[in-house]
Amino acid sequence: MFEKLGLPKNLLWGYIGLTIFMIGDGVEQAWISIWLVEKGLSVAQASYLITAYGITVTLAAWVTGVLVQTLGPRKVMFCGLVAFIIGSIGFIGIGLKNMDLVWMLPFYAIRGIGYPLFAYSFLIWINYSTPVARRSTAVGWFWFTFSLGLSVIGPFFSSIALPVLGEIHVLWVGLLFVLIGSILG
Repeated sequence: MFEKLGLPKNLLWGYIGLTIFMIGDGVEQAWISIWLVEKGLSVAQASYLITAYGITVTLAAWVTGVLVQTLGPRKVMFCGLVAFIIGSIGFIGIGLKNMDLVWMLPFYAIRGIGYPLFAYSFLIWINYSTPVARRSTAVGWFWFTFSLGLSVIGPFFSSIALPVLGEIHVLWVGLLFVLIGSILG
């Protein structure tokens, strides 16, 4: 059944793990900058924070291929997980706790390294392990599961969880999603 859909059976748990990882990464996508401004940052400061995150996402995406070529996809995925954990602990546990941009900026940037290393290493793994005749659909499944977690389920989960848990707890639950996704992936 999975093969008929173009979904490599040997990578099924990787796709599931990627979706769950990206849910965790996407929980704050729709609200973080507005919330930071409500908590006292200026619009410019919130923009700097998002820009720092974006820069590290971009740089991590760029170096993922070289790192996978050198270390292999599993090790680079693990490095992405570690970066996400360290960044989350510093960003949520220190920076947001004190609303201190000096702590938020570097740790949110470190957090931004996490998902490209994890996700794009898995994309390379798909390319390594899928026969050429099925590679296009396998990559299509990557982008489907990636987008489903990051842009659909993550923000939707936040819309349900924010009124119940509050922003800080939603971010911690996002880290839990990332941990579960990385174990499955």
